Amino acid sequence: MKSTAVKIVNIYTLFLMVVFPLFMTDSYFNIQESKMYCFLYSTMAAAGLILTIAVVGRLKGVSWDNNAEKGSFRSRFKKSMMPADWFAALFLIVVLLSTACSEWKYEAFWGNMGRWQGCFLLSWYVVAYALISRFYRPKQWHMDLFIAAGLVVCVWGVLDCFWKSPIGWQLERGAVNEKALDFSSTIGNVNVLTAVEGMYLMAASAMFIGVERVSGPVEGATTKVKPVYAARLALYYITACAAFMGLVCGCSDNALISAAAAICFLPFLAFRSMKGIVRYAALLAGYIGTMLLTGYIGHREGQKVVIRWKWGKLLEMSMEQQELIRKLLIAALVLLAILSAIYVLSMKKKAPADAVTVSETPWKGSKPLRILWACLGVLAACVLIWVFYDANHGGHPELYAPYRKFIIFDDAWGTHRGYNWCLAMKYIKDFPLYKKLLGSGPETYGIYTHVYDHYAMMDKFAETYDSPHNEWLQYLFTTGILGFVGYYGMVKCALWSGFGIGR
Repeated sequence: MKSTAVKIVNIYTLFLMVVFPLFMTDSYFNIQESKMYCFLYSTMAAAGLILTIAVVGRLKGVSWDNNAEKGSFRSRFKKSMMPADWFAALFLIVVLLSTACSEWKYEAFWGNMGRWQGCFLLSWYVVAYALISRFYRPKQWHMDLFIAAGLVVCVWGVLDCFWKSPIGWQLERGAVNEKALDFSSTIGNVNVLTAVEGMYLMAASAMFIGVERVSGPVEGATTKVKPVYAARLALYYITACAAFMGLVCGCSDNALISAAAAICFLPFLAFRSMKGIVRYAALLAGYIGTMLLTGYIGHREGQKVVIRWKWGKLLEMSMEQQELIRKLLIAALVLLAILSAIYVLSMKKKAPADAVTVSETPWKGSKPLRILWACLGVLAACVLIWVFYDANHGGHPELYAPYRKFIIFDDAWGTHRGYNWCLAMKYIKDFPLYKKLLGSGPETYGIYTHVYDHYAMMDKFAETYDSPHNEWLQYLFTTGILGFVGYYGMVKCALWSGFGIGR
């Protein structure tokens, strides 16, 4: 029975990894509802099937797991619970309580006054977590399919940016709905698209750095690379470059954060071996090359790519800083050539009989280099914090005027995110104690802004907000401190377990 459940959840997880990102029924115009129902129906089907086989098996007296330990249900249940499970249970309980205590119970349950992230959908998120954490068994070819789907998403987004949509939806409906002018691939909202592309960027880049031959020991320098290994390398590298190009094309500054995260955190994986360093340098060359290519295409098209809001910083750079990017590309290629030469020379010194895959080859400089990189990262973080503080409280903001869009926090910061965040924090501060603990109810932020600050928002920026546009504030506002702890405890503990820390 357990092996059957594993097969069901493997199929379900692959569906979410491969089909869900590509699923759409009417282009952008109902993308939110399409994605929601795609997730809901698939999760309901997987949960229903597992519940069915559990009930049928129980009636027939079939054991769930032949290797299961004996003992009372309570003792086995406690032993099977992971730290993330307890946080997931806390989150679910708080969501239910928050909905029950909300002034707008119907809206909190369905989330129909916002983006459908109500009690109903949040509960199914917890169900999905339980299914995947209990029964999913990852394999490398699952990641291959996930990254291949990501390649389609990213290339589609790039084509939309240059008005080359595969389905021609911009020109077809542009006169009917202005939003059709925005490129958004199969994801929809451009901010969400760049967030997804950042995820594909990290996954493909990490797999490119870490992928190994699966054929056993290497037999000297003349060993032929197997087709599957070469195909994987090509898939990972092309997808990483396509994802970076998608981030460049994305009119969202969270693309800048994703790109910075990749450049800053991938070295902790890459610096374990000389081969990893070479591949990291190859990725840097690919990243910079895609920026150069994007700017070239933009100029060739007569700047048909409209930098409409001037908040796609990577796109702006690729269009306006061509000479700088060209110099960076040359520097990256030179660095790649030098590192590749060092790597080849070091491999030639090894006796063929003793040769092993590079990741297994001891490298004395690995740990010191990663420690140095970590120290540089901490130093950079401290400098960044000081710059933010000095720009906002140092008394001489004129020094930072060219960068005020990024580092001076006021109501107009971001796309008026500063004003929106201040609204959310004002509401949270005014909450009574029970609301501070449980929140106002899932997806009720838009109700608050409409009831209490509709005219103030319209007077300020002629906009209304149905979300804080900040995940931390979203969960603090809607599910309170307890829901915040439950959600992020679940996520962080799951990541902790995924990295194998503490095993």
